[in-house]
Amino acid sequence: MNLAQISMRFWAAAMPAIGSAAAVLAVLLVASGLVLRWREFCSFVRRHVLRRSRYDYRRIFQEYLERLGAITDRHELYPAILAACCRIVGVSGASLVVRDSKDSFQMKASCGLKPFGFDLGSYLSFLDWLEQNRRIVTRRDFVSDKSVRPIKSEGLRYCVQFNSEACVPLFVGDRLYGVMNLGARRKGGYDPDTKDLLKLMSVQFAIAIHNANLYQAMLRQNRNLHQASKLKTQLLANLSHELRTPLTSIIGLAELMEEGGDGELTEEQLMHVGLIRKGGDRLLATVTSMMDLSKIEANNLELEVQKVNMARLVDKISEEIKLKKGTSLKNNLGDSTPGVYGDEKRLAQVVRHLLDNAAKFTERGTISVGAEKRGDMLQVSIKDTGIGISRDKQKAIFDGFVQGDGSITREHEGLGLGLTISRRLVELHGGRMWLQSRVGRGSEFNFTLPLKPIGVYSGAAARN
Repeated sequence: MNLAQISMRFWAAAMPAIGSAAAVLAVLLVASGLVLRWREFCSFVRRHVLRRSRYDYRRIFQEYLERLGAITDRHELYPAILAACCRIVGVSGASLVVRDSKDSFQMKASCGLKPFGFDLGSYLSFLDWLEQNRRIVTRRDFVSDKSVRPIKSEGLRYCVQFNSEACVPLFVGDRLYGVMNLGARRKGGYDPDTKDLLKLMSVQFAIAIHNANLYQAMLRQNRNLHQASKLKTQLLANLSHELRTPLTSIIGLAELMEEGGDGELTEEQLMHVGLIRKGGDRLLATVTSMMDLSKIEANNLELEVQKVNMARLVDKISEEIKLKKGTSLKNNLGDSTPGVYGDEKRLAQVVRHLLDNAAKFTERGTISVGAEKRGDMLQVSIKDTGIGISRDKQKAIFDGFVQGDGSITREHEGLGLGLTISRRLVELHGGRMWLQSRVGRGSEFNFTLPLKPIGVYSGAAARN
């Protein structure tokens, strides 16, 4: 039976399924005397007439590629990529070369394929060619394709070293991220259908590797940050402890001299000793804040929880606040204000700092303290008519070592730890703190505290 008879029988059987367009094409091919191998002819009809692929792309992406995207450990990802590629494409084996952050290519994994060597230093020209041309190239291409002739010799040596029949470049953006070396296929060669599939898979493989690298880098950075945070906390604790002891002695001796314990002092001497005591008090307050912050960050701060009368607490602290001329302080809390549960000493620390801040930044006007019940919480507000805080700095002032005015020539002193500690103390009580402010219109700090004992404390159990 000759080729014409075979063709006529084929088209007689396939005519109902293929349609008239394919029949006309077949007649033209036979009439022109064009002789094609049967497998290539069927592939041509399937791809260009029936518009079909031999691969089920939906199943491949669902079963393999989506699963690979969820792997974050590179040691698991590399072999999984090669195993999936071997199963999908029907390859005898594969190996993976990946480019690191220093632009060095390294062999990372192999599956059923044993390369004869691992040195990539002598194939940089071939890798550059892959990066520039962004195409899958096979060992057969090096022999028959004129477009790869400039790199033919090095490309063939590369294929021999890695025992590969095809090289699939992996790209992230315009950067060559790696190369997947594939062995011989069990059935057939690397036809256009298979190359199209490999192009799609190479994109997904490159993204999966890139994401895994980013994830590993993030874990490494988080570990470094955690270690740095622990070192900072330990340093603060040690430094604060070493400074607190001599400062207490300095302040005590200055007070003794002010009271005449070492004999009478002249007015000038009293002024000098007073400056020493005030400076020591300010430095001791700073050291105490640093110790509090280090305890909070190390989760070592314990709260002695009890029922606290906020009206009396605010009254007591208000008497200690130094107001500027023309500024008044009004406490709107009274007998009707419900009590809250918390550590009275720490809550006093929060209220004192907020009132000190309001007094410090209010040249003339009013400071008022109010409270309102909000469900199971009491919302306390401290308002002032001071200079206010710009919107771009409102969030940052709750971070450590930040003030609303961070310039070198700022008028007001302090490390900027007070608001950080105050917010953390409120959060330890199960509440939250926030700010509303406008430049030139003043600020309003709000925080909430629990009206009932709740199990959020790091210290002793709540007492009625």
